[in-house]
Amino acid sequence: MTKVFANPIGHDPVAVLFHPSVVPVIDIFRSIGSLDDQYDLALLDEPERGLAAYVEASAAKGIVSDALLLAFALTRQRGEAFEHRPLRSRCGTLDEYCLMTLIGASRQPGSELAREASALLGVSPLELMSALAGELSRHIDLGSIVFPVPNLQEFRAVTGIEGARMEAIVEAARPGRHFGL
Repeated sequence: MTKVFANPIGHDPVAVLFHPSVVPVIDIFRSIGSLDDQYDLALLDEPERGLAAYVEASAAKGIVSDALLLAFALTRQRGEAFEHRPLRSRCGTLDEYCLMTLIGASRQPGSELAREASALLGVSPLELMSALAGELSRHIDLGSIVFPVPNLQEFRAVTGIEGARMEAIVEAARPGRHFGL
């Protein structure tokens, strides 16, 4: 479910640096990947404690629960491991950047930004992912987590997607299509 890169810049062509308050959210997804090796939900305790600095305890539990649902749905749809950095790393992979963008963009269902983030993650249908990500986003909004969402141009610049490749991704992401990048 997870590939971990210890090198901060790893294989990604760009470095993504997340706000410290977002790290516990990303760490949930990073920890979920470890569930393949040992099925112990205690692995999620550390990210939940990290969230407690930014949200109430009940909201932290909600974020962990919603992130679990989203992570399992994403992994099932994608069919391959996500690239993750180690726990507590502010530096993120492009997979993590796309995931955080999908979650943030789900505040506006059907947005082109959500569609492109979903396409780059290789997940479909977007409606299911947006619903799950939207619920997670609502819990995140209950606290003081700084969760900036890039605009479409910023997202494309960071991911390095332009021209014909973007047209192919957008075409593959049209409703009713199931695809893998």
